[in-house]
Amino acid sequence: TQVHSVPSSTVGADTPTACCFSYAARQLPRKFVADYYETSSQCSKPGVIFQTKRGRELCADPNEDWVQKYITDLELNL
Repeated sequence: TQVHSVPSSTVGADTPTACCFSYAARQLPRKFVADYYETSSQCSKPGVIFQTKRGRELCADPNEDWVQKYITDLELNL
């Protein structure tokens, strides 16, 4: 469930790109989530990275129902 930075030379960008190589095994409690962003299309696996209120980042599978629900909820509360 770690977020890895891929060197810019790998993806052809000026800044490192966060990629997910594994996903969270369990659903993260919604109350811990402060924000999210999607990984780059350059990454080998699609992913959503949730940022917790304590500043941690956690990779999640974008195909999971709970992930889609959290994204919708976060978008509505921006």
